[in-house]
Amino acid sequence: MTNVIDEIRHFFEHYRRVYGQSIFLEQPLKPDRELAEPRPQKPKAAPPPKPAVSRAKHIPQRSPELEEFYRQIKDCQKCPLGKTRKNFVFGYGNPKAEVMFIGEAPGREEDEQGLPFVGAAGKLLDKMLQAIGLSRDDVYIANVLKCRPPNNRDPLPDEVVKCEPYLKKQLELIQPKILVALGRVAGQSLLKTTDSLSRLRSTEHTYQDKPLIITYHPAALLRNPRWKAQSWEDLKKLKKLLQK
Repeated sequence: MTNVIDEIRHFFEHYRRVYGQSIFLEQPLKPDRELAEPRPQKPKAAPPPKPAVSRAKHIPQRSPELEEFYRQIKDCQKCPLGKTRKNFVFGYGNPKAEVMFIGEAPGREEDEQGLPFVGAAGKLLDKMLQAIGLSRDDVYIANVLKCRPPNNRDPLPDEVVKCEPYLKKQLELIQPKILVALGRVAGQSLLKTTDSLSRLRSTEHTYQDKPLIITYHPAALLRNPRWKAQSWEDLKKLKKLLQK
């Protein structure tokens, strides 16, 4: 767009240097093609106010224990994110899952719907699961933080400290065999490290005495499809662990 604008500007600068302030037309304007005075426009009516989004959207859990834990913490105000969220994104999936996927924090769509990993990134995650013979009915999906940080910024250390006990309690209730951290930030938050994603992916980890695989976040794969081959290697590692 910038190049087009520059070309138009250069054309008119050249035209003015050659022809001055006059504009030459191939055919004279006819009376019916003369420019008319602009008609006064009626002021547009203000749009009706949007209905307020519920701040307590309830997504029932599929086990009494998780449902009770959700009710205990859904109104959490331990950090300022409790005041800016639309929905508390607890997590969702199979309460007896062998695999638990963990992201860093809810995004805009998750905050709107109260569910983890929805929208385009969620659809790609579904395809990743299908590639190794799994679906959302087989796994549990949650985040390190339960509330969306403003503008999807990275979680702050203090926010992780206050919210991580909720994740640990979920692990205690679900008892998955394998954990998968989706993205560098999720891996760094769980392991309390600043290592790069390439280093995190190439090293074996445990979290709460459970094997932890760290791979790309689906949103990152949407931005950079060339990483999908490496992500596939991580998924094959997960599948191999499950077969054991």
